[in-house]
Amino acid sequence: MKAWSVLSRAGRHALLAALWGPMIACAQTAAVASSQSEDAFSRARARGTLVVGVPYLAPEPAAGAKIRTPERLDTVMAQRVGQQLGLPVKVVQVDPARRLSALADGDVDVLIADRVADPGAAKHSGDARAASSGAMPSTLSDESRLNLATSDDQGTAAIPTGYAARPKAIIRSDTKLRQWKDVKGLTVCMSSAAFHAQALATQWGATVRPYRVPSDALVEVREGSCDVGLIDDIAWAPLMKFPEWKKFSSTLNEAGPRVERVWLISANDRVTRAWLTDAMQQWRREGIVQGMVEKWARDVAFDVYLDQEVPDCHG
Repeated sequence: MKAWSVLSRAGRHALLAALWGPMIACAQTAAVASSQSEDAFSRARARGTLVVGVPYLAPEPAAGAKIRTPERLDTVMAQRVGQQLGLPVKVVQVDPARRLSALADGDVDVLIADRVADPGAAKHSGDARAASSGAMPSTLSDESRLNLATSDDQGTAAIPTGYAARPKAIIRSDTKLRQWKDVKGLTVCMSSAAFHAQALATQWGATVRPYRVPSDALVEVREGSCDVGLIDDIAWAPLMKFPEWKKFSSTLNEAGPRVERVWLISANDRVTRAWLTDAMQQWRREGIVQGMVEKWARDVAFDVYLDQEVPDCHG
């Protein structure tokens, strides 16, 4: 107290400012962040529902049919954002050709799309042929090509979700398949939502056999009806952790571009853009996407366990 009393009034004010300044600044930052959260997705808040457009929704199972894990994490990601906003979520399928108009007309509040993360990786390992536009194989289907977000999506801002992957093969460990050139004429199976996996297998001359959900494709691999199964490489290692997949832990050389999942929003909505950018940074810090991927692998492994009706095939 004695030291305090000898300080001049100006000195006391300076000391108080030094002590309280950082806390006041933090409080102001928190207030701004809170305000941003309240102002973000204003149209969705007015509606009372966050509408998220996705490139593909798996068909609803028939009455009495088994419910199985879908290929993409789009709905899981959408639900997570809705939870952070405190809003219920409606997920709708949007034709890629309508992406911009759906966003501009307010049919959706945000879109989930794919874009090439590293165009240089479009070249095959050991193959000098470059992909068209330096991004995707020349044989890429129109559907797969349209599902890519590009610089042509003017008026939108792309915010990475943290999910990036390329197709990776699942094959029996007792086969000699090791290179993509070896799959020509063989049957390669994947989910019907795995657009880029289908394009890659088609390019290498395989017979492509898509299934409604990934577990259906993987059951066929285990039972011997498919020579190769394809899933995203980000999910490959979590799936191979399960002992029952040890016999199917061989794979092929890396090929095809890495494609990342992004949010597309109006570039003019700076508040929503800032909020979503901050939210994705939080996801990365907390490992949210990796947790989603590991749960996906666990769920798919269980789906396969439930559905497989005959023993594993052997070479």
